[in-house]
Amino acid sequence: MIATGYAGYRNVMAHTTESKEEILLMLYEGALISLSIARRGIREKNPKLKGEKISKVLAILTELDCALDRENGLDLADKMAALYGYMMNRLTTANIKNDPEALEEVEQLLGQLYEGFKGAAAQMAGGFVHAENNEPEMMRGMSIAI
Repeated sequence: MIATGYAGYRNVMAHTTESKEEILLMLYEGALISLSIARRGIREKNPKLKGEKISKVLAILTELDCALDRENGLDLADKMAALYGYMMNRLTTANIKNDPEALEEVEQLLGQLYEGFKGAAAQMAGGFVHAENNEPEMMRGMSIAI
């Protein structure tokens, strides 16, 4: 039974086309979409919609934080962890106080990160990589645990 599960996992991983960079970008995109919907939930006084979407963003940020390579990430991983923690605190404030400004702040931060990682992924795809470890500076210290 274990061998069957492992074989299934290997099969899925072998046929998955997304790179870790693509997965990272999809996570950021999902978080940004959810933030936009959460703001709508605040505007429409719909606590269920707001809460569900903020919870989704919190889950994404938690996964991104857990995926940081703290051993090889130099201090970038520590800085990213602190930023993710800050955004999680702002999301909690937004949820408790129905604060659209806190959501907008997180949306701006995530948008900037998304654009930065998108540019780094494009550099990697185009062959413009950091010579030391074949990763652009922006991507060093980032890993996706799969």
